[in-house]
Amino acid sequence: MNTRWVGILGAGYCVPPHVRANDDPIFAHLKRTRNTQGIVERDLFTGLKERRYLREDEHIEPLMIEAARQALAQAEVPASSIERLYGYATVSPYLTPNALYAVHKELHLSPHTLVVPINSEFSNFLLSLIHAWEAILAGHCTYALIVCGTNWTHYMDYTQGHALSIGDGAGAVVVGPGNHFMPLDYATQTVSNQYGAMTMNVHASTRNGKWSVPVDRQNVPIPTYEITQEEGIHSFLTAGMEGPPVLVQRLLHKHGLTGQDIALISHQASRLMLDYWTQCLQPREYLETLERFGNMTLATCPVNLAYYFQSIAANYLVMVAVGVGFHQTAMLLKR
Repeated sequence: MNTRWVGILGAGYCVPPHVRANDDPIFAHLKRTRNTQGIVERDLFTGLKERRYLREDEHIEPLMIEAARQALAQAEVPASSIERLYGYATVSPYLTPNALYAVHKELHLSPHTLVVPINSEFSNFLLSLIHAWEAILAGHCTYALIVCGTNWTHYMDYTQGHALSIGDGAGAVVVGPGNHFMPLDYATQTVSNQYGAMTMNVHASTRNGKWSVPVDRQNVPIPTYEITQEEGIHSFLTAGMEGPPVLVQRLLHKHGLTGQDIALISHQASRLMLDYWTQCLQPREYLETLERFGNMTLATCPVNLAYYFQSIAANYLVMVAVGVGFHQTAMLLKR
């Protein structure tokens, strides 16, 4: 077994300066429709207070670049030393290529840097970290940069309950030789029979009895996120909420640990979800920013890691993400 030490050497984050509170007029048309189980989607998204958003003429790439520069500076690793760039920008200006290539360009990374966009919302960061860790252990690179950014406030149907939770932001880390936040193990579960329950696609929406398709400033249809009323809400309550603590407990048991040994960073869609995970896992520290930043989808884990990077006290860190598809991934690191 390769015992080479690999760790997270530096972290950075960047969020827009614009703050949107719960009483913002954009949320005035959230639907209160009940599904066949009597559940209103809006009622699942609790504990929100503020979230950051990009204005209509602003883009996610500058936030990703700033987060990456912070991570590189903290790690004291020059951009020229980065051999792998992992991560994802969502929603990117093009179906392909991903805007991660624009990040490569603006950071002036080497033309020999391998760029690897990881399309696995919302576990993009953890899957990128797994790939970076394995590549360094295998001796194929020395330093990797991971950058994830979300601009989903631009791609919401603001009649849908989940839109209340969404915020924009970007986070980044540098991975390389070191003994700080060293990846030890991971666990994953794929529940593919829930494929299609949550999607980002061009969806028609109804408001005041009229059907329409969301469009951009050029009147071009844009994708919006959808949680279907039956399968999607079922997926949220089962694989989304109940699945992660089971996965984390399995990982902790494997290594002889309990919740009191760990700091926890997780997906943060709702206080309902975080309170349930706290009850199940009882972590020593729960590192979340729900009231401050809302649900930053794929950027939540790297943003929260950077936000708390210097103050984590527990000896171990667990990060857990859920995602459409449907899947969950948890990763154990040693501080």
